[in-house]
Amino acid sequence: MRGLTFSLAAMVAAITLTLTLNTAPASADDGARAFTQTLIDQGFGILRDTRAGKTDRVSRFNAFIVGHMDARKTALFTLGNYRRGAPDGVVEPFVEAFTQYSTAIYGTHLVDYAASTLRVTGDIANKPGDVTVMTLAEGGTLREPLRIAFRLSSEGGAYKIVDVQVSGIWLSVEQRDQFASVLSQNRGDIASLTASLRDRASRLRAGG
Repeated sequence: MRGLTFSLAAMVAAITLTLTLNTAPASADDGARAFTQTLIDQGFGILRDTRAGKTDRVSRFNAFIVGHMDARKTALFTLGNYRRGAPDGVVEPFVEAFTQYSTAIYGTHLVDYAASTLRVTGDIANKPGDVTVMTLAEGGTLREPLRIAFRLSSEGGAYKIVDVQVSGIWLSVEQRDQFASVLSQNRGDIASLTASLRDRASRLRAGG
């Protein structure tokens, strides 16, 4: 898709390393740490299940990660100003395609990063129900330590991943900028962007 180029390695590394978080010192938000630890145990239980084939593991992991992301909030953010005035009949298919695309990236590449580890170095309470957890990733396939931050939202007592920062770059901001570039070239045709995301997701799942 011309004009739409994601930092796939960074996105994959970030979400993978979310699932390899080691037990951290006491932080300002114990709930966020408990959420992450559960994510580790369940996510890697799926990825390391050698009794299942890779296709099955990817499918199971996709379903798992969708349940722990606020993909809708992130998808709407990436539309930026193009969301304004867009009918639900256009926006809702985009949210679905964005979710499929994101999980396809994560699910098809995560196994390669399963040996990495991550430790919490601190956290920042942005506002009630909004916390950023700072971490340092090491080992596995990483040649050098990688600083990663995870932004979590908490509504109704449930934590969800809403954004990931890799080496100082927030991935949702990068996506928003890239989507804006595409939409500015196709006269704000969100449906066209949606179709492109669906196609890319299908290619990723097929190994392309």
